[in-house]
Amino acid sequence: MNTNENRKDHRDLGRELDLFSFQEIAPGAAFWHGKGMIIWRQLEKYLREKLDSEDYEEVSTPVMVKKGLFEKSGHWEHFKENIFTLEVDNEIYALKPMNCPESTLIYSSQIRSYRDLPIRLSEITDRLHRNELSGVLGGLLRVRQFSQDDAHIYCRPNQIEAEIRKLLKLVKKFYDNFDMPLSFNLATRPDKAMGDPKLWKKAERNLENVLKKAEVQYQIKEKDGAFYGPKIDINVTDSQKREWTIATIQLDFQMPERFELEYIDEKGLKQRPVMIHRAILGTFERFIGVLLEHTEGKLPLWLSPIQVELMSITDKQAKYAIQLGKKFSKKGIRVKVNNDNETVNKKIRDAEMQKIPYILVVGEKEIQNGTVNVRHYRRGVEGEIKIAEFLKKTQKEIKEKVF
Repeated sequence: MNTNENRKDHRDLGRELDLFSFQEIAPGAAFWHGKGMIIWRQLEKYLREKLDSEDYEEVSTPVMVKKGLFEKSGHWEHFKENIFTLEVDNEIYALKPMNCPESTLIYSSQIRSYRDLPIRLSEITDRLHRNELSGVLGGLLRVRQFSQDDAHIYCRPNQIEAEIRKLLKLVKKFYDNFDMPLSFNLATRPDKAMGDPKLWKKAERNLENVLKKAEVQYQIKEKDGAFYGPKIDINVTDSQKREWTIATIQLDFQMPERFELEYIDEKGLKQRPVMIHRAILGTFERFIGVLLEHTEGKLPLWLSPIQVELMSITDKQAKYAIQLGKKFSKKGIRVKVNNDNETVNKKIRDAEMQKIPYILVVGEKEIQNGTVNVRHYRRGVEGEIKIAEFLKKTQKEIKEKVF
């Protein structure tokens, strides 16, 4: 393991591995290259798999709305300096910095019954914007345009703790695949906050009850909540022992009041739902930046843009390597066939520099034996393995998302 001083910044890794770049014409916004988008899409696919099992309904809302929406939500008062605005037809519009105000409009688009709740609306969006100061921008860790795995849960008051328990389990299950220990903070009412302090105390008690029942260690972060509600911040600790706030669960009594959200209870009376905001990754950009530094670019097999590189020893094996590559591709493995006119040692060095998990060498002996000679990016040389055995092993590793 390298010392911290020798470790590379995620921006260097992104450039060397051809994942993303930053350009002067768009400060604070990443240009995602083909390989980087593979990582992005695999994370998105993994999230959807998890959410489908938890009965979420996926929605999508506009990226540009009239500023009145954010005035009503309270964001214009508390967050205006971070909102990008533009004028259209003599009206001020905003590029949305978060999804929650628009999510409430989907909820209120029809009459809701107590039987309908909880309603879980997820929105995996890649076009959120916040006007961060240029001096604080930092690669993928602090950007102006970002992607978020957002969700909003509308529930009855007596459903709050059950929903938050589910969210804690979901977050724990998700991070099992990344070898990053979790820690928890309870962030309470800030000085500049909306709403009745009594509702805040009630919300804080709800969150603390769940943390206690889940038997997790947590710290109280006084006055560190969002302006509309307290939250549980979930941190990961990376391989350099640095803590990063990634996931968050926020309890909100204020926005349902602001937007006059309602459901009809058992007696036919109108009641106010509670809103839970949650993100598991936080933002794709920040998570990928943290993960690159955590792994030093050696991403787990299921996330690696190129999972296997096949290389022939001489031109004589080139045709066979191409046939084998097609076979791997049909099995769902992202493979590169390297028949370049270079020495095998040079090909191996280049593949190692690209952090490719499996390097497979094919010579005459391997063709005769129906094998490949395997080198792994962490375990080193593994020797000759039957092709069918290697495929079975690799597919299992991908499916189980082994770190």
